[in-house]
Amino acid sequence: MKDDTTSPEKQRAAVEHWAHGPSIEGRIVGWAEDVDVSGAMHPFKRPGLGPWFTERADEWDALAVWKLDRLSRKAGHFAEIFEWCQKHGKTIVSVTEGIDMSTPMGKMFAQIIAAFAEGELDTIRARALSGSMARKAKGVWIGGVLPFGYRFERQEDGGKKLIQDDEYANLLRDIVEKLKSDWSSYKIAVDLNKRGVPTWRDYLRIDRGDEPKGVAWTANAIRAIVTNPTVGGIYTYKGETVADDDGEPVRITDDPLMEYGEWAELVASITANRPVSRATPSRSMLGGVAVCDACGARMSSSKKTKENGRVFHYYACNNINTGTCFDPGRIRREDLDTVVGQFVNVTLGPLPVMERVGNSISQAKTELVEAEAMLDRLEADYLAGRIKTEVQIERYWKQHESQSAKVERLRKEIKEAEDAPAWKETGRSYAEEWAAKDDEQRRVFLQRHGVTITVGKNEEGNRRVVCKMLELAEIAKETGLHVPEGYWMTEPEAEFVLPARRPYSAG
Repeated sequence: MKDDTTSPEKQRAAVEHWAHGPSIEGRIVGWAEDVDVSGAMHPFKRPGLGPWFTERADEWDALAVWKLDRLSRKAGHFAEIFEWCQKHGKTIVSVTEGIDMSTPMGKMFAQIIAAFAEGELDTIRARALSGSMARKAKGVWIGGVLPFGYRFERQEDGGKKLIQDDEYANLLRDIVEKLKSDWSSYKIAVDLNKRGVPTWRDYLRIDRGDEPKGVAWTANAIRAIVTNPTVGGIYTYKGETVADDDGEPVRITDDPLMEYGEWAELVASITANRPVSRATPSRSMLGGVAVCDACGARMSSSKKTKENGRVFHYYACNNINTGTCFDPGRIRREDLDTVVGQFVNVTLGPLPVMERVGNSISQAKTELVEAEAMLDRLEADYLAGRIKTEVQIERYWKQHESQSAKVERLRKEIKEAEDAPAWKETGRSYAEEWAAKDDEQRRVFLQRHGVTITVGKNEEGNRRVVCKMLELAEIAKETGLHVPEGYWMTEPEAEFVLPARRPYSAG
């Protein structure tokens, strides 16, 4: 509610009284009212006042305002207006402050008042920022769309905190378990769409009684959900982690969807080991995994229809159609799938599946990225001159010292962990894991464990498949696990030849 003494009507009356006074006897040619416009907006850009400097500059001689802070609260903006007026033969008058900028004394007072006006605006902004930061520091949710799997809970002293939404908190945990079981994010999205599970936004619309938009789940949406820090109970605002006075991440809830360490490990696993989400359905187990020995390009699945109507599926070098591979690899899909299955079931089969103990190091790496980003933001604000008041400066140095010490500590922890990596058994063998997965999961499993599959030819011209698991040697060295020597194999028994201009056929 506006004070009557500063209402637009009162301001207009004061300007009219000045213009029609005996010392001026002027004529008012128009009015500019920007009632709901911030005093920090440049006057040239205001919808009401702006056109008088551009389109209607020839229609007036003096700009009369109730007070100078009605014109601008920025000293820099005020200086630009004053310079423009001098250049165009105009003057500025404050009718209640008795300032006429056509006089030397008026010019001096105008500059002083404008400086105070800018200081007042900075004070208002600092007060608002302080209140916002106080709410953030208490973990109070101050705006934005509800993060996945949470609901609002009103606080007695105002504001809102987040609590788990039972239905979608369970859905999140189901998604996480599937990712840990080598489901790709694409496969999860397809499964949710088939089951008719609403996306989070549609779920909220339904809960409000609104009509859902029927938006489909996507692989990118799945990844975005599980990698959001709010899953681990960390507050984010406009895409950035919110920090307290010591620069530590603010917690949004005492009961997060996942414990922070578990979430950090999952994110590290997804970003470091998992393949990029597929935009289209997978047509094969080894598409994008098998590699052409001649040129190193990935191999994709394709099919060939014979004259008799029989359809054969192949893995072929991706460069086969560009002519950039001198001897492109090509092999029937069922043959390569069989060979890789034998490699996993026979060579690796009885060996225990080992997972790197990465919880502490994954969490440390995640925290290090956040701490370094916090330091970058602090230093950028300082260099840009956005930290001005004593309170802001004191807060800056406290956060900077805390985050610098944290970065140094985390770097030391990570180095020590990397110098002494450890492995743990999952309790399952490779054969057991393989038997429990479909083709989509098997592809992810191979990629996650660094299994390479190369298709080429031997000296006799027969096709040769080499399967390797590079991390196996590291596991054996560190744990004493017995691994069979020379675990590569060629295709057994049958030879496959390449007749001129025809696909491979069994020889």
